Amino acid sequence: MKKFEIHDLLRYFHNARKKDGTLFPLLGEDALALTASLSYLLEDTNFCIKAYSGTGKTVLMDAITQLLPEEWIHTIEHLSETAVWYDMDAINKARFVSIPEAQKIPEGVMEVIKTWADGRTAKRKRTDITSKTLPTKIHFLYPKYVLMAVAVENDKGSAMFDAELERRCMIMHTNPTVKQTERVVEHKLLHAALPPTKISSMTIDEIDELKEHIRLAVRERDEDDATVLKNPCAPFLMDAIPSAFPVSRSKVQYLLKLINAIARFYPDEIVRTERDGVVYGMVSPKHNWLGLRIYLNSFVEECLHMPSHGTDILKLFPETRLDRFGFADSETVKMSEGELKKAAKAAGLPFTKLRPVISGLLMTGFLEVDDDGKSPLYFKSPLITEPVAKINWSELIEETKNFIRENWPEVCDEYIRSSCSSIKIVDPFSGDNIELGERAERAVDIEDSDYPDVFKTAKDAKIKDYESFLLNAEGDYNDKEFKEVKQFFEKD
Repeated sequence: MKKFEIHDLLRYFHNARKKDGTLFPLLGEDALALTASLSYLLEDTNFCIKAYSGTGKTVLMDAITQLLPEEWIHTIEHLSETAVWYDMDAINKARFVSIPEAQKIPEGVMEVIKTWADGRTAKRKRTDITSKTLPTKIHFLYPKYVLMAVAVENDKGSAMFDAELERRCMIMHTNPTVKQTERVVEHKLLHAALPPTKISSMTIDEIDELKEHIRLAVRERDEDDATVLKNPCAPFLMDAIPSAFPVSRSKVQYLLKLINAIARFYPDEIVRTERDGVVYGMVSPKHNWLGLRIYLNSFVEECLHMPSHGTDILKLFPETRLDRFGFADSETVKMSEGELKKAAKAAGLPFTKLRPVISGLLMTGFLEVDDDGKSPLYFKSPLITEPVAKINWSELIEETKNFIRENWPEVCDEYIRSSCSSIKIVDPFSGDNIELGERAERAVDIEDSDYPDVFKTAKDAKIKDYESFLLNAEGDYNDKEFKEVKQFFEKD
């Protein structure tokens, strides 16, 4: 079989089909599709997709479940509180459970899901009231990991799920913007005009091989003597973790689980060793880079308690700069609630109730407010910037080498040779070839590898002059690198 990359998994979502074979690709949901499929399928993570109705959450769930044999997954539809127990045998036989409309399930079924999330078996006593002699039966629903979707505009869903599932589920959102709508509409127009072979970019044979690759990875994880993954890079990821927020203590497990899932996707790259009868596998810098590339921004937003679609609202505001007294400067753009609604509508954000999102952003410090006596005016806090990684990958690789020499000496030579030198990566989103070395780019900054070497990010390379670069550069540059950038601009 061919060697698959994470980018091939993304290509699958771009060429997803309905069960009847109709081409129905997932467009503009790249990070969500990769995070959900890898975390749920390969690392048994409870995953919740929160989205407005009609934004593609069910299509995404269908594409994920179609990576599995039908008998591996059981779908829970709209059931009564007792109906789930009549499906007990089918649920217990299934490897995975899917719930497309989770906000509609009754409270009794939700209690089962919470019990599973704690790793416990759900139990129910059933007495036959027609007979005094038959003993009381105890029914069991063994722990399952659940993939579910919640419509965020549903009041019941919002009230019940935000609090109840936060510590039990990895949560991500679909993209509701105009740009995303345009992608979907454009594809549908092309689909109406062209045969599927003209608008698909992955053959059926390739898709079947990818499905088999995923199934083998799941089977390997399920073996009694399955490899236990250890991440020698983990102690050096601190710069990416918003440690000022206590919720990071529980959320960081989801980042680590995604990194493990990526390692499982590349089983031939895992360096293994045995201790006391247990087989351990070493996760590599490459797997860590890919995990941060795919999930870091969403992870940080969850840690900061960013309200649902808060990032979309923040993008409506220009950046706010501090004046010399430490306050927002006089050029700061301030917007009323009415202006925000108009801007949100123009951007294609389907908000019917904007105030709860604004309140959440105020509470978490992303927005500030200035009351002019007529109506509150909101502006983006100058103390908050959008999340970026500050990891120096060349330093991380050196620290990882020292760590594995000290703690895993029996595999240190093999690990350093195979995982810490000449690290070549296929970017999961663009398919570009990237190399982690002395000038390794930060994971979240990779947009296009085709830009001058003096710049550390694609955005920096788009800046037009040196003065603007000094003000707006987002990469970390030392004095020597600043001189090289200055020479680059002077040469042009």
